[in-house]
Amino acid sequence: MTLWKKNLPGKEQPKSKGAPDRFRELKSEIAVMRKQGEPPVKNPGSFAQYMCDLCSTPHPVSELRQCVLCGRWACDGCWKDDHYTCKSCAGLIKIHSMMGRQ
Repeated sequence: MTLWKKNLPGKEQPKSKGAPDRFRELKSEIAVMRKQGEPPVKNPGSFAQYMCDLCSTPHPVSELRQCVLCGRWACDGCWKDDHYTCKSCAGLIKIHSMMGRQ
């Protein structure tokens, strides 16, 4: 079947089962700690530093990243670039991916 025939209106595309369901299951297991865009907690001992939500160390806001799944703010030591998440969520992703391969 040619590409243009696959995308015709009314033609139902076969949906891959598994990946979207696993993602939904993963999202249901992760508690949202902070909404996206919500600022990190300020360091009470410093004017210009904020706290990493995982290791509780102070950092300038430019050194923190917000996890796309749970909303926690993480420093470089608590961050995983693999999935653009904090180490906590990256661990859950790894567990789910291992379970999916069995």
